[in-house]
This record gives sequence, structure tokens and C-alpha cells, in this order.
Amino acid sequence: MMSYKISKTDLLLQACLLSLAALSAAQAASVQDWKTMEYRRQPGLKMIRAAEAYALGYTGKGVTVGYLDTGIAASHPELSSAIAGGFDFNAGTPYAPGSGIDQDPDAAKDGGHGSHVAGIIAARRDGVGMHGVAFNSKLVAVASQVPPQDEDDEDDDDDTPPTPEERAEAIAFSDRSLSQGWNYLAGFKLPVINSSLGVNDCNNASDPPPCNVADYGSAQAALETHPLTIEAFRNSTAAGSLMVVSTGNESQPHPDLLAGAPYWFPELKDNWLAVTALNEDGNLAWYANRCGVASEWCLAAPGGNNPGIYSVDSKGGYTYLNGTSMAAPHVAGAAALVKEAFPYFTAYHLQQTLLTTATSMGDPEIYGWGLLNAGKAVRGPAQFTRLFDVDTLGFDSTFSNDISGNGGLSKRGQGSLQLTGHNTYTGPTTVSGGRLAVNGTLASAVTVEPGGTLGGSGVVSQVENYGTLAPGNSVGTLTVSGDYTAHEGSVHELEVGPAGATDRLVVGGKAHLAGTLKLAGGPYRQNVPYSFLQAGQGVTGEFSHITYSMAFLSPTLLHGHDLSLLIQRNDVPFARFAATANQRAVAHALDPASAQPPAAMTEVYNTVLNAEAGQVAGYMEQLQGQVHAGAVSALLGNGDLLPRTLVRQAGAARRATGQDTMLWVDVIQQRRDLDGDGNSRDVRHDVGGLFLGGDTALGSQGWRLGAALGYLENRIKLDERDQSARSNSYSAALYGTQSWQAGPGSLNLMAGGAYTRHSLDSRRQLELGSPQTLKADYRARSVQAFAQLGYGMPVGERSQIEPYASVNWHQLRQGSFTEHGGQAALRADAQRQDLSTMTLGLRGKTTLEIKSASLALTAGLGWRHAMGDTTPERRLAFAALPGSDFRISGAPIAKNAAVAELGAELLASERTSFGLNYQGQFGRNQDHAGSLFLKVKF
Repeated sequence: MMSYKISKTDLLLQACLLSLAALSAAQAASVQDWKTMEYRRQPGLKMIRAAEAYALGYTGKGVTVGYLDTGIAASHPELSSAIAGGFDFNAGTPYAPGSGIDQDPDAAKDGGHGSHVAGIIAARRDGVGMHGVAFNSKLVAVASQVPPQDEDDEDDDDDTPPTPEERAEAIAFSDRSLSQGWNYLAGFKLPVINSSLGVNDCNNASDPPPCNVADYGSAQAALETHPLTIEAFRNSTAAGSLMVVSTGNESQPHPDLLAGAPYWFPELKDNWLAVTALNEDGNLAWYANRCGVASEWCLAAPGGNNPGIYSVDSKGGYTYLNGTSMAAPHVAGAAALVKEAFPYFTAYHLQQTLLTTATSMGDPEIYGWGLLNAGKAVRGPAQFTRLFDVDTLGFDSTFSNDISGNGGLSKRGQGSLQLTGHNTYTGPTTVSGGRLAVNGTLASAVTVEPGGTLGGSGVVSQVENYGTLAPGNSVGTLTVSGDYTAHEGSVHELEVGPAGATDRLVVGGKAHLAGTLKLAGGPYRQNVPYSFLQAGQGVTGEFSHITYSMAFLSPTLLHGHDLSLLIQRNDVPFARFAATANQRAVAHALDPASAQPPAAMTEVYNTVLNAEAGQVAGYMEQLQGQVHAGAVSALLGNGDLLPRTLVRQAGAARRATGQDTMLWVDVIQQRRDLDGDGNSRDVRHDVGGLFLGGDTALGSQGWRLGAALGYLENRIKLDERDQSARSNSYSAALYGTQSWQAGPGSLNLMAGGAYTRHSLDSRRQLELGSPQTLKADYRARSVQAFAQLGYGMPVGERSQIEPYASVNWHQLRQGSFTEHGGQAALRADAQRQDLSTMTLGLRGKTTLEIKSASLALTAGLGWRHAMGDTTPERRLAFAALPGSDFRISGAPIAKNAAVAELGAELLASERTSFGLNYQGQFGRNQDHAGSLFLKVKF
């Protein structure tokens, strides 16, 4: 064997040239994208067509491969991050990322056998040197106490053959140390274990047999020679591992005992792969043991000859080595790619997939199944040699190769398995769990057992259905070239797509029906005959049941040349499943046109008509447009904000003397929560803005006249609904005050009126069929009249209390609007609503002197009673449906509530003051308003 080294200068140059490729490695999409310089440096990757597997997204990620060898150079950059664990039985220490060495005693000559093998499997794709077949896989490394002996080693200087005693001792030691390593790996229950090892060495004419597995003569002889090894092999098989073993390098007609073990111990066969080696020209390498008696579980992979396979050197850098030891890790790496593609595969499935997808090279006694083809293997098996019994364990996957053979397929477990190739295997196909989708052709007869589903848009030869038939991959046509038989208890699932297309079953022979027809998908449309079954030789039998979940549509079977399904409106009213008065109002508005919906509302009606009973209330809730009633609730309920502000400022005006003119500004922020009543939803109402005003003395009789302007931004949102509205509100107000001395106190009056113009825009999001965003812009206006009478009484020198009574009449006139943005758009005519409130309360005030200024503190508590339209309503209709008027209610306004106020005003000078004020209301509804104000006298 010859090895070749690359200088550090070459490596640095190579790293520079490859850096850009490394940055884009994870994004490479096409086969050609994956053929970087790093890929081409390891020609074995090209021979096994690895780039095709990478282009499909398989790199070994999530898969751990074990191997027994001379160890691993854990500090090498290609390998450090690949190590998941392991053990060095020479040093008695575990392997870990960056920790551990390669124990190869011939490392100076061959670059470290174990590290080289590890690099072929899993060297990182980092833009430097080379990369492994499964470059994103992990490794569990085990260092055996016996160096591998299956490479094409050069003859030792000492040609003296060992004595029989020495040979027996060496075999016993090998048996102990190798079995120790395999037993350790069996504990990890790894999917793949690579063993580039051998125990037979007949390089010299004087070497006594056995030279290969066949030379042992019997299973008993093999067992007596290597009892611990065979026991370890059985443990590995019980652990579910696929054992990938090199055939050996003695130019033998059969493999070494390790690769050929199933020849004497058949119970190992389903977990075994023997790997012979090809040279760079694609021919059998001169040194390689042939597949021979192991041809049933043997294949070929690149092993190199001149210069060899390029991989990791345990001393740093890279080197070339050749041998079947280098061929086996190509297969182990490819097994990791297949395991990533099909995580539910057992060792047998991995083995069969790698064997049956290999490229045939001729004589199986030489090449077994042929050259490893990783790009084809990740597409699934290409032949069933016997029953391919697979539990997909909830995974969805595809077999895209053309599958031949005299075996069959059993699909078990949850998850979907798709067949897309031209499948000619002759054994039976059974679906006992999950879904089998045939999207190619299938010559095999299919039996669908209870719990299984057959679907797809391909062609099958014959079907016996005891489970579920669901043609298509959503909506599609499944063809049965022979007969189709549905047995009692079976289900025929019929799906209709949004565009009206329907599942179809086309039977070339006879179709016999029984069991249940189950309607799925949708929407189904009225008075449309859905043709779903055609049989060339006729239909016999009947479905015993038709099951469906639609609340307002009912199906009828039509028999003719094809079997069809007619869908019609039943007599169940929409309102039957509505939960609130608002929902029932919408349902009654929609129902009259449900038998012949207008074209402009097709999608809305299709969604509602196809609804299950439990969905109806939710649909009616979305359709009612409650944000418009909620906006009425919010604006009516907010009508006392301006009067409360003016009352506060009027109190200050009374304290002005003579002909003083007072100007003031009030900045307001308010949060109002209007609780729904089960029919209406909660409304969250945020208000921000300001009022500017002033008042002055009018004559000498104590009257003062004031005016104010204001702007408020109202943000209104329905709780738990994607519905909102915003209003920009502009107000103008006039007010007057008077105060009369009465006994020890004074009788105080404030009265006024206001006009407000609201510019509203609303938005609501519907998930009804396709998403709709419905918007409207409209106007509203408010007219208000208000008054308050109080009696202020002094309490001590600096305090007073004032019982008071106030009234506020508020009329809200909403303009008409029409929403736009979808089929469920609503319209509304102009309407008017009135709300009056009466408040009785008591407030108090005290003044504190603070150095050269004074601080006035106020507090109040009262009871408010509302009258009139305390449950605001909005009359609406569907824009595209004449005569669909309905009325919905918004969140009610509390008829009785407690009101509270707190304030602090700092008189900074004789003519200037500023302060903070809080006002709140507590009842069914709650609001909290805070303001910051400034007053100036002139």
C-alpha cells in the first residue's frame, strides 16, 4: 500500500480557493452546485453519485454512525465536531469532541487507519481538504486493541510465519478485543456500524487457512474459533444496527469471516452488508476479496488503488489510502443518508435499499449487487426481494424509484408513504396503517385493511378495500385497471375542491360497492352533480351510509353511466345553530337567499352552507359587523367627557374676579372598557386629545360666558375580534356660569351646549372562505345640552363641600356607509340615537399654602343614571343582498354607575395655575380619564 501527503502550503492555498464555496454550501440546490473542489478531491463521492443525494437535501443530519477501528484523531478540524462519543479501549478513556487519539500503530506509514475511515464517513464540509459522504452525521468511535489487517499492506521485513500457538493466541486476543468493541457499540442501538476490519490474512503462500469465510467448513468451526465475535454480532443484530463490513484485501474468492458471517449464521443476514472495493477505473481492485458466498448481501464501493481514497491523516492534513477498508465507510455514510431520508427504516430496510439501488456491474460472485449509488438510494428501494414490511412511525416519505421484484409491500403505522415510480413488483401490497399514495403505477394487487388508507393519482391493478379509499392527493383521480371491491365497513372518501373539481375513481373492470361514502373537503355547491366513480364493466352494490358534516346541505346519489352525487339545500334554518340574538339576526338576513345565493356572495354562502353545526355561530359572529354597533356604544358613552371638563373649568371661572378673562388648555387621555352582555362583545375604547377654552365676565350681574374647541382621537377595538374603528372628533362648545349667594354658601350653575363632528373609519378582518378585509369611511355628529347646579358650603377657612346635580342630553347621528373589500361587505343607512344621564354627587375642596404658592386638592363621589338608548344598535344589511336588513346591538351602557374624581391644582402665581385631574366611572362599564391642564387669567 502506498500513501501520498499534501503539504501545508497546498492546504492553505486550497482553503483560500474554497472559502467562498464553503460559505454557500448549505444553500446549494442543484447537483452541480454540490460538486465543489472539496467534493472533487475525494473522487469516491463522484463514483457513488453523492451529489444527487445532497441536492435532494440529505447530508446525514440527525444520524449517528458507529465504527470500530484504531480510534480517531479527535483534534482534527474535519472530525472534532463530528464526535458524539465513544471509547478508546487501549487508553481506557472516552472519546469526546477534541479529546482522543488514533491508536493505529502504523500511523506513521498509513496516516491513521481509524481517522481515515472516519473522514470518509463524516469529515465536515468546511471548504478545506475533502468531506465525508454524510458530512453532517455524527460518529461514535471505538478504538480496538487489535489494528485492522485487511488493507493491502506491504510485506513485513520478517517473513517468518507464526507458530500455531502464536497464531491461536493472536486469534483469541482478536476475538476478545473486537467483541468488546462491538458489544460497547451495541449499547448505543445505532442505526449503522462500520467495521473496516478482518480476521483472516493469507497474503503469503505459507499462511494456513482459513483465508476466507468459506474456508471454515462449518458454522461450528467458525463459532469455535471466534465465539465472542459471533456473540457480539448477535448482540449488534438485536440492537437493530446495520453492520457494514469490508470483505478484506487478500484477493480471495470470498469475503473475510466478518463480512461473510451470515453465510454460517443466517440470523445475521438482514443486518449485514459486505463491501468489496473498486479502483479508480471502476473495476474490482486487484487486492479486494470478492463477494463470493456473500453476494446476497454484498455490494461494491470505491476503495482506490492509485493513488487511493483521499481522507483525513491522523497527524494533520490529509492522505491517500486504499483497501476495502476505504470502501466500507462509503457505504456506511450512504446508509446515514438513507436513514435521514427514511428515519423509520430498520437495518433490513437500509440494507435492501442500498443493495437494490446499486448499479449492476455483472457477475454477483464478484460485485454482489453492484456499485453503491447513494443518489438513487435516498429515493427508496428499487426492488422487493421478499415482503418489505415497513412501519412509517408517523413520518411522511416517498419511494420514487421504479420498484421491481417478486416481493411485496406492507405499509403499517401512521404517516404517509408515496409511490411515484413505475412499480412492477409482483408480491401483494397491504395498507394496514396510515396512508399509501400511488402517484405512479403499481402492478401489485392492493389490500386496504381497517385503519389503512389508499390514495394518490396513479394507476393500480386491483383493490380490495376494507379500510379507506381516498383518491387523489387532495382532489384527484385514482385509476384501478382491474376490479375494485369495497367491503362492508370500508370507507370511500370523496373530496371536492374549491374550484368544483372532485375526486374520481376510474375502474377498468367491475366495481362492487359497500360500506360508507364519506364527504370531505369542499365547498360543495348546490344542484351540481359530482361524478366520482366510473366502472368500465359496471357497478354493483350500494353504499350503506353517506356521512357528511354539512349542516345545511344534503347529498343524493345519482346512478347512471357514472355514479354521481347531487348536493341540495335542506330545510335546516341558519338560525338554528346561532348562539346570540345578534347572530340570529344575521342568520335570518342570510337565509332567504340560501337556495339561490347572489353571485356576488358565492364564497360567503358556500362557506356557510358547508359549515358544520359547531361552526355556524362563529361564522355569524364574523358576519354581523359588530364593530359598527361597538362604535356607537363608544361614542355615546363618551359623551360626558366634554361636559365634565367644562364643569371643572367653570368652577375655576367662578373664582375669577371682576372682568378677568381666563384661558385654559386641558390635555386628556382616557381608557374606557365597555363590557359585553353575551350578545355583544366587549369594547375597548382609548381616547386622547385636548380642549382649548376661555371665559369672561358678562356684565356686572355675575354671569360669565365661555367657549371651547376640542379634538379627540378615539380608538375602538372589539375584544377577541380583529375588528376596530377610529374616529377623529372635532368639538365646539358654549357655556355659561352664575353663582348666587345663599345663606352660608353659594348656589352655582353651569349650563351649555356642544356640537361634535366625527370622521370614522372601520376595519374588520374575516376568515370566511378566503380572508377578507372590510373597510368603511363615514361621518357622524353629536349634539349635546348639559347643565349642573350645585351648592358650595365652606368648611373651615380653606375647605368647602358642594353637593350637586347634573344632566346631560346627547344625540348621536350616524351617517350612511358601504364597506368595501370583500363579499361580506355591509351597508348602513343614516340613523340617530339618544342618551341622557343624570348625576347626583358630592365633591370637596381644600387649599394648602406652600411657600409662595397654594395647592388646591379636590375629590368627589357620585351616582350616575343613564336613560334612553342604553343598548346602542346599528341597522345593517349586506351590500350585495337586497332586503337583507338586520339589527345588531353593541356593548350596553351602564344604567347606573358610581363616578369619582380627584384633582390637584397648583396656583403658581396670582394669574397662572396648572394641575392634574382624574375622573372615573365604575359599573357595568368602567372608564378612567386623566388630564393635565393649564389656566391663565388676563
